[in-house]
Amino acid sequence: MTATTGRERPAQAGPVPSPGRGRATRAILLVALTFGAGTTDIVGFLGMHQVFTANMTGNIVLFGLAAGEGAGVDLARCGVATLAFALGLLLGFLLAGRAGASLLWPPGVTRALAAGLVLQTGFLAGWAAADARPDGWALLALIALSSAAMGVQTAAARSLAADGITTTFVTGTLTSVMGALAVGSTAAAGLRTAVIVALAAGAAAGGALMGPAPLVAAGISPLITAVAMAAGFRLQRLPS
Repeated sequence: MTATTGRERPAQAGPVPSPGRGRATRAILLVALTFGAGTTDIVGFLGMHQVFTANMTGNIVLFGLAAGEGAGVDLARCGVATLAFALGLLLGFLLAGRAGASLLWPPGVTRALAAGLVLQTGFLAGWAAADARPDGWALLALIALSSAAMGVQTAAARSLAADGITTTFVTGTLTSVMGALAVGSTAAAGLRTAVIVALAAGAAAGGALMGPAPLVAAGISPLITAVAMAAGFRLQRLPS
């Protein structure tokens, strides 16, 4: 029998990636989640009567437009999306907790993504049941599910404190890129640029799929979320 000193480390399932490789994996997951948000926005805009469910800046502009034109139906859709996104943010931040400075991927982030995946799965089931043509109360319910899911995802990404990446809107990311460029800094420029490109690429993919395969278009984001959760379990063991 071999004597040991100090506290024994718990057994770990599977190989643990190095911190450097873990940071690269986290960056890839954030880019992938942004891609999924791009497809989600296009599903909302093309399939749910021009409502954004991930990009609340655009959605709030549409809300104001509907209010100015007195379009009550449009106002209801945009209002539901905005409120549901806000509630999703609250739920996501409660689940994720404070940003974990000592961990690359805090366990709370995985919990938040799990909640978002539940909402996305509910949306996908309703989307399929409506044959990708929801209307009436079913439409409002699907808008709420999609928007809440994107709110949860935004909170999860924000809680990672990874160079200000949010995955659902890139105005601040673009501002950070240009601000850093102005002072000659290239820190996180690659990740931030990749996130901007990913949002546009996700929108392009969603637009291409909405006609021939709207169910596939709606399923991209939940699939990416599930992959991010699985990868996140391994990253939880790494220091930042």
